[in-house]
Amino acid sequence: MLIAAVHQNRIIAHQRLPRNRNVNFEVYKEFLEQHLLPEVRRQRIRTPLIIHDNARPHKHQEITAFFARHRWVELKHPPYSPDLNPCDYDLFTRIKTPHKGFRFANEDELTRAYEHTIYDINRKNEAIGISRLPQRWEQVIHYCGEYII
Repeated sequence: MLIAAVHQNRIIAHQRLPRNRNVNFEVYKEFLEQHLLPEVRRQRIRTPLIIHDNARPHKHQEITAFFARHRWVELKHPPYSPDLNPCDYDLFTRIKTPHKGFRFANEDELTRAYEHTIYDINRKNEAIGISRLPQRWEQVIHYCGEYII
């Protein structure tokens, strides 16, 4: 399981969770506080625009309060629209594709491989899903909310 945040075609924060650990609001809040917030401050991003799906951890009152406290803007996401989440249709595919079919000897090897892939994506400015969002949004409207392949 991987949590990632993108800003201007770069992955600015990410966290790989240990095996069998799911994302609940506590895990997501920890990611926001310990990984994303320090990067937002370091890079002096004035008003982060948060785009995520409608999963329970994203909608928890403590998460909403966190965004309000830090003056981060959350883009309203239509229900059942994974086609509008840039991470789902672009970023995670880019991260996972180089490792398809490969079996890692242990979790450390897996972590190193994914860290290297994220480094390459950032070096090449390939986290471009966010720049495709307006076009993707138009496609979702055109197809009346049907999934886009």
